[in-house]
Amino acid sequence: MDNSLDPDMIPYLQEACYYLRKKGLTFPELSKALEITQSQATELFEEYASKIASGAASENEVDRNLWEDIRNDSFGNEKITFARDDGFYHCRRSDLDLMESSALMSIFESSRKFLDFDMYKRYLNTKPPVGYDPMALQRQVKRAIELVQDILKQRWVKESGTETSSAPSDHSQTE
Repeated sequence: MDNSLDPDMIPYLQEACYYLRKKGLTFPELSKALEITQSQATELFEEYASKIASGAASENEVDRNLWEDIRNDSFGNEKITFARDDGFYHCRRSDLDLMESSALMSIFESSRKFLDFDMYKRYLNTKPPVGYDPMALQRQVKRAIELVQDILKQRWVKESGTETSSAPSDHSQTE
């Protein structure tokens, strides 16, 4: 392995190259994403694949999910948390785009209702504290509301064929 890489980082880079390559990234994409050369990406991938073949390492779902989450986040497909009447749920941004408008409205309304009952709602627009953020869930639900609202607005504009400021919007949840 090239000596320009930090030896402590090599096991992580090997794992990253292996799982991200299996998720469909090309070696040039791996090289760019991990800020290593293409030959290093290839070598790191092959080293981890040989570890798996020899039994020194094994594929597992936790690692696969971790690298899939990192890949999704890097492409802007963030994980979304939203409220429903019976609890909190997670999905990816791309999942929201695929949902029917009625399902999105349901998410929007139940999430907004959750925030409307939160006595700390007025603090959601403040900068989160460094370290532990006691309002992380509320901030995530607020983010879901914003995304759902944007998707619905885009659909409304597309279906109506106009781009006017009379598109449905609700600014009360962000105040």
